[in-house]
Amino acid sequence: MIAHVSRLWCNSAAALKRLLNLTAGLMLLLMMLLTAVDVVGRYLFNRPLIGGAELIEIMLAASIFLILPTITWHNEHVAVDLLDPRFPRWLRALRDRLCHLFMAVGCGYMAMTVWKLAERAARYNSVSEYLSIPSAWAMFLIGVCLWLTAITFAVMTLLGDANALPATHSHPLEEATAL
Repeated sequence: MIAHVSRLWCNSAAALKRLLNLTAGLMLLLMMLLTAVDVVGRYLFNRPLIGGAELIEIMLAASIFLILPTITWHNEHVAVDLLDPRFPRWLRALRDRLCHLFMAVGCGYMAMTVWKLAERAARYNSVSEYLSIPSAWAMFLIGVCLWLTAITFAVMTLLGDANALPATHSHPLEEATAL
């Protein structure tokens, strides 16, 4: 039973990771295309893309927060480890678990705060300046991504270093370290 639940969790997490990464990549591609169309329109036809900068701002925020759980799981944050070689391995592991716990609480708090702001924006029907895109949509997406990041930090707190775990799958699609 535990093996079945574990397999289900790993497969679900891997599918979610692929979905988040694909969506973030699509956002980056669309931002590039919008920028190209805006530049061509602005300099060749003297007609900039109306609301292009607004769309790019929204997609930039979305792409950053969509990829945050994956970056968190793979420990790809910017880190300076000047003193790491001087500390014993057990102390580094303890420090990492405490940091992950702190970050889980912090991301959970930020997620709740952003969610409340999104609900308020939805109540007031807050929209963007040029295209009238509801502000709450992007804020709810950011809140969900922050919750996923908080869950990722919580799992890392329980498991320890994800890179130190034994690899059980060799195929990337069956990756157990999805989130």
